[in-house]
Amino acid sequence: MYINKLFVFGTLLPGLDNYKRFLEKCQPEYYPARAEGIMYYLPEDGYPVVLEGKGEVKGVLYDSDELRVVLPEIDDIQKFTGIESQSYLVRRIVDVENLETGAKVKAHMYLWPPSKALWLKENGVIIYDGDWMNFLKTKK
Repeated sequence: MYINKLFVFGTLLPGLDNYKRFLEKCQPEYYPARAEGIMYYLPEDGYPVVLEGKGEVKGVLYDSDELRVVLPEIDDIQKFTGIESQSYLVRRIVDVENLETGAKVKAHMYLWPPSKALWLKENGVIIYDGDWMNFLKTKK
């Protein structure tokens, strides 16, 4: 079964450059959503990543049959190869809550590989509220 949903929390959010570059063309429906994880900011790279954990990550749930077309392109920018040890990020199927309806659905999500958790904890900065857009506003 193919899952046509993608949960995003960073540079793929609506209005940001990677949304315009990759997702706008498939005109997905999107909803405010949340998933489980701990968000980190990578100061040297300038973007967030999420490590599996008991925190909350705020983002957007995309729904489109066209995701099957753009997901390989997004895999490229996320440096996901399908093999954890050779990937910068990994793509997993996770539980996501649609905040408009309260429904819990399965969706793709890019996560930091657990095997690289120690490096992230030493080099990343936790975004405690798990909200990238809020972080961008307060960072300026």
